[in-house]
Amino acid sequence: MIKPYLPAITIFLTVMSAQLGAAESNQKQAVATKAIGQLGQEMRKKLIESLQKNGPAGAIDVCAKDAPAISARIENELNVTIKRTSLRYRNPRNAPDAAEQHLLGALATAQSAGEKLPQGVTAFPNDRNRFYKTITMEQTCLKCHGDSTTMSEAVRKELAAIYPEDKAVGYKEGDFRGIISVTVK
Repeated sequence: MIKPYLPAITIFLTVMSAQLGAAESNQKQAVATKAIGQLGQEMRKKLIESLQKNGPAGAIDVCAKDAPAISARIENELNVTIKRTSLRYRNPRNAPDAAEQHLLGALATAQSAGEKLPQGVTAFPNDRNRFYKTITMEQTCLKCHGDSTTMSEAVRKELAAIYPEDKAVGYKEGDFRGIISVTVK
């Protein structure tokens, strides 16, 4: 008696499964978007305050000390892992994993070819739990990430003291800097 309905039941279950998978993916993207937004907003606010109060050399502590604490709080609040990463990272703890490295390479190649990079929060290819947002260099960022020969002596000394193997210099305004990477657990 059930046999004639088996194909219809199979199709129904397949469609429902796909819809549930899409809904789950949308929920995860919403969580990733919230995490990235919080990190970006809090970092920008702290950096602006520190730049005004302490100048560029003093603002380095925001990335070195405050960013990990902000990230840890967001991770606990939203049950995610979050980090800023790049092919030219400053902090070895932010080195890209294999998937991030592959994605970063593809994004750098795309920008070099004149392609427009994705805006907003985007899913990693073939991974429904990972999302990213590109980071593009702004004028203010160049005080610590620009041409090292034009940086202030105080910035160069502070960077050398905190990040002796720094790779995150030599950028120009508009350059692709890296990504904020989020994995939703």
